[in-house]
Amino acid sequence: MKNILLSLVLLFVATSAYAEASGKIGYMSGALVAQRPDGTVKVMAPKAEVSEGDLLVTAKDSYAQVVMNDGTKMTMRPNSNLKIESYKFKQNEPQADAAVFRLLKGGFRTVTGLIGKRGNKDAYKLRAATATIGIRGTDFSSRLCATKDCADDGEAKPAKPAAPQLKAVGRVMLIQGELAAKDKESKARKLTLGSPVYEGDVLQSSVQTHAVVAFRDGSRITLQANSVFHIEAFSYDKKANQENAALRLIKGGVRVVTGLIGRVNHDNYKFKVSAATIGIRGTGFDAWCNGPCADGSSNPQAAYTTLWSQYAELRPLSSMNDAGSQTAAWAEIAEADTGAGNPLNGAGVFVWQGEVVFAAAGSSFTVALNQAATLARETGKPIQIMSIPASITNNTTPRPDSVNVDLEKLFEESNADGEPGLYVTVHDGQVILSKGNQKVDLVQGESGFTNEQLLTRLSTTPGFMGGSDMENIEGGNNSGIGGGGCVVVP
Repeated sequence: MKNILLSLVLLFVATSAYAEASGKIGYMSGALVAQRPDGTVKVMAPKAEVSEGDLLVTAKDSYAQVVMNDGTKMTMRPNSNLKIESYKFKQNEPQADAAVFRLLKGGFRTVTGLIGKRGNKDAYKLRAATATIGIRGTDFSSRLCATKDCADDGEAKPAKPAAPQLKAVGRVMLIQGELAAKDKESKARKLTLGSPVYEGDVLQSSVQTHAVVAFRDGSRITLQANSVFHIEAFSYDKKANQENAALRLIKGGVRVVTGLIGRVNHDNYKFKVSAATIGIRGTGFDAWCNGPCADGSSNPQAAYTTLWSQYAELRPLSSMNDAGSQTAAWAEIAEADTGAGNPLNGAGVFVWQGEVVFAAAGSSFTVALNQAATLARETGKPIQIMSIPASITNNTTPRPDSVNVDLEKLFEESNADGEPGLYVTVHDGQVILSKGNQKVDLVQGESGFTNEQLLTRLSTTPGFMGGSDMENIEGGNNSGIGGGGCVVVP
């Protein structure tokens, strides 16, 4: 009798465990089975439930999408084994979220759901061989290759050719607040710590935001709050003896430390603010573009002319007939005439290391250490600021050279040549691929690789990481997930 009661209790516990489903099958093409924790095997069909402890196995030439209760979608490749090691999700208990999956074979594409986006950002993990991928809200593909080029997976269609990566010219090394970029096609993306920036990008910071970007030649900038900065051109290849940079501050403020570009040939480095050019000599400086400069007026006399027209309109009024009002108006016009008053209301530069040549309207002025210059509003020519405001000399935004950068590691790229190991490709969001004390930041469009000997960012995305079948499966190509991050730790 005791044995019968014990068996019934165990059966009830097992039945209860499976009754609380963790997700379901959303799409299938081919065969999929689930091995339960008790060793039983179930042939799966669309809408079939999956539970904590299940080992999901796709057959040859088979694809399957698993939709978890938090909205996560996992599209499995052929000949793949994925285990739901643990899964805890309750709509009203975000702090209790926990999800751990293990990739034993093959690969899949993941579009993450609520776990890792709310509550504990480290609540979602994917384990593969000696690596752990912590999911924080992203869209990525992972593939564990046991043989070269994943030839053992037996997919029906041949892999696409390898796709070259877009080469980053810089990376975000420090960020506080929100930073965005628009590429050459005006497509916007959110930037996070480690995000790459590319030639042609326009960077834009929000209010109460600052960010440090390090470039390939060792130069760095700190973009201040509410600023717009254009990387018009940037090319640096030490081996090919190739260097060229054209940067423009469109609005706001930026702190700059120059690098190797322009050290030998100053003409290779061009920095523009409004109609002015800042020529460098191995330098650290602050530049700003506010008021008439940020309005985009190509005419340096615009503000000056506007003041005159306003004065002419107001002069007939009784309020302008007293001596005090007229004196104040003339003082404002004189300020515009000379560029005096608040020098931040326009374009200017302050040097805190080395010197620069500030040139505009056919004239130039050499700005030495601890000096500042602005553009005279009547002529558009550079003039020295004789009394520099404390807001310029005591800039509280971090200097870009205060951030340590390992350039060799930051921009290191290689080709894994299809060797066995774990491959990760990011479609949206961020992945941090780490091995011991080393790490590689991967964002949208980038791929990484790790095995027992190597950890690297890939110069090309292997063709076997894509595939039309994967892209056509419902939800597999969803790119609407916000930029978050995941951590890969061998």
